[in-house]
Amino acid sequence: MKRTIEIDWPILPGSISTARSRCGKPRCACKLRPPRLHGTYYRWTGFIEGKRTTKTISKKDAQECLRRIRNYRRLQRDMERLLRTALANAPWEPPSRPRRTKSKRS
Repeated sequence: MKRTIEIDWPILPGSISTARSRCGKPRCACKLRPPRLHGTYYRWTGFIEGKRTTKTISKKDAQECLRRIRNYRRLQRDMERLLRTALANAPWEPPSRPRRTKSKRS
């Protein structure tokens, strides 16, 4: 039996977040009450070479990253489904229940 997974390419692990922030200028509008914050800034967060990394990206790049992240998560779901099927059809016997024996008390 041959099983295949269709991959929508390209893929990208990680997530996209947005942020608004204050700057360091003392008289900037972002210091007012209520503040008028700078941004919206888009950020990709993921792991590169085993280290958690965050990169600030453009809105256009964030949209493309979201598409790639969806492709990656779909691939993960398909792999999990395939692995569940493989384990359910593994060549070993299902675990049997251990028999209970009556303990002898003196």
